[in-house]
Amino acid sequence: MLLNPAQMLAIAVELLLMIVLPIVLLTLWCRRTRVPWTAPLIAAGCYLLNLAVNVPLTVMVYPSLNLPPVLLLALTALTYGVCEELARWLSFRLGSLRRHRDGDGAISAGLGHGGAESVLFGLSYAAGTVAALFAPDALPQATRDALAGASPWVFVGTGLDRLPALAGHLVFALLIVLAYRRGVKFLLIAIAAHAALDFSMFMLRDHAALPVFIAAWAAAGLLCLVLARRLYGSLRRPAPEPAPATPVAA
Repeated sequence: MLLNPAQMLAIAVELLLMIVLPIVLLTLWCRRTRVPWTAPLIAAGCYLLNLAVNVPLTVMVYPSLNLPPVLLLALTALTYGVCEELARWLSFRLGSLRRHRDGDGAISAGLGHGGAESVLFGLSYAAGTVAALFAPDALPQATRDALAGASPWVFVGTGLDRLPALAGHLVFALLIVLAYRRGVKFLLIAIAAHAALDFSMFMLRDHAALPVFIAAWAAAGLLCLVLARRLYGSLRRPAPEPAPATPVAA
């Protein structure tokens, strides 16, 4: 058997964090705020739309350009930032999210967008696990060797990585709401911050400090989220305007 019991338990935790947790958070949030389920679904759909643009560019086009590695990473990170934040911006022009350009809508959109990303990653890992269990010979030898010698904590860590990623999506969604409320500069800030985050993670991919870096980004982002919701009163849903008084006939 390619995977031992400890690894299987760790993979179960990983998949719970990546697939089940985002759905649970979305369910609890929508029930708490009564934001309709269509809001995060719209955000998730726009995330998938973004993949139709950035995946062909980053997987097929950019590698053929023969750019220096650092420039290739920078271009890839910028593409992720532009495509994802424009997709997020588009989501707030559609359906129920158009009526929820507020703090609650931002969190719903962030969970929808980030949750879709997490679930897709989780499903790909689940497919790899199934292959490792039932068709290990179909996997490359290097992959089999890596799985056989992997610490269970590697799998748990992959699942835990989704928590700061979700936090980042909440912050980016809030910036997009601010772009509608306070001006296009917040859209540019979201694109720049997203690209900078991805580029930093690419550069530190194999560095031991990467988990600390990700946690620091997430903490700073959530702090910005809390401060922005307090500073910008316009992020609260505006109260409905009172109906005009009906003139009384003389």
